Amino acid sequence: MILSGPRASFKIFFISLWFSSFIFPGFYFAPTLHASSISNEKNQDIANYRIKISRLQHGINTHEDKIKEEEKKERNLLLELEVLDKKLATQHAELKKLQQRMADQQTLIEKESRALAKIHSEKNIVENHLKKRIKAYYTMGDIGLLNVTFSTRTLPELLRFHDAFDTLIRYDQDVIRVYRETISDLERARKALTLEKYVLQNFIDQVLQERKKITTTKNEKQQLLVHIRTQAKLHKQAIKEMQEAAEKLSGALVAMKTRYHNGEDTFLAGKGTLPPPVDGIIITLFGQETENKLGVIRKSNGITLKAENGTKIRPVSNGLVIYAGYLRGYGNTIIIHHGFQYYTVTSRIEKLLVKKGAVVHPDTVIGIMGDTAMLFDEGLYFEIRHGKQSLDPLLWLDPNRLATAEERIEE
Repeated sequence: MILSGPRASFKIFFISLWFSSFIFPGFYFAPTLHASSISNEKNQDIANYRIKISRLQHGINTHEDKIKEEEKKERNLLLELEVLDKKLATQHAELKKLQQRMADQQTLIEKESRALAKIHSEKNIVENHLKKRIKAYYTMGDIGLLNVTFSTRTLPELLRFHDAFDTLIRYDQDVIRVYRETISDLERARKALTLEKYVLQNFIDQVLQERKKITTTKNEKQQLLVHIRTQAKLHKQAIKEMQEAAEKLSGALVAMKTRYHNGEDTFLAGKGTLPPPVDGIIITLFGQETENKLGVIRKSNGITLKAENGTKIRPVSNGLVIYAGYLRGYGNTIIIHHGFQYYTVTSRIEKLLVKKGAVVHPDTVIGIMGDTAMLFDEGLYFEIRHGKQSLDPLLWLDPNRLATAEERIEE
């Protein structure tokens, strides 16, 4: 059944309105909202990098403080070790003196022991002589009548012999007494020397124990010093790694800023001379009302270019791809950020050749034109935006590379 007249016009208008609301509801706002979210995402990424760098710097400062603490501990330990070394040196000298005194004392004791042994030997000899004399004296007996009568010697001779013999015995007894006194003195001297030797040995033992304690303390301090130096090395290594990470993050931050602002000078400086995404015919002007194949009428925020199927699509300037995919109301779309909130929107692409995050330049092929992408609207759609404001692309593109259908016919 074919409708005609006002009812047919109303039905066509209703169908067009329905398709417009269903297929292109975000046509005018989607790129703006996406650009705003990308800007927020960019700022958030930069902020995250700065937070990471700040944390690394805080970590570096913390490790530097730790290194200062370890260096302070190391200085204190070195001072303590120096004191311990001085004590050990002093004790070593004292121990050496005590050992020398001990050796001298032992020499004296041995000397006294030899003298004592000699005196004992001499005393024994004298005692043996004395025993013999006493035996002879007693054998002779007292001078009596029989001795005087039967002796061949006279009485005066006998008396003189007896006195002499008695004198010898007393002399031997005096010698023995002197020997005994000498032996007693030597014994006391040897005991005194031995006692002094024991005292010296106690001093030596005390010095050795104190030396052992100091040596143990020194070893512990040296182990602690090694630990502190190891910790300092670890902190220095951590600082080195953190500095390298911070440098990488700083480089990444600079690269990110460069990526986000890549091409901003060339884009602004190239106004009026930028190459179009394709060399083709302008079939829709900026601000022109158009009607698509479904009868939907709308006002264009960009221009539409017609070119052969398979034509390669390129960006108009350096930039960062912030969106590459299907966008409701646009079809396959690529949005490129050129810096300073300048964006280009290229839609109705048959085949996408770049992804989000790609850095592109005018020689980069970002897509291919084709019939499938133009089922409802004819031509490649191209738009320039500054923030939320749509700009006339013809004021930015090189006019020598574009023409209208009428100009082509005249040519």
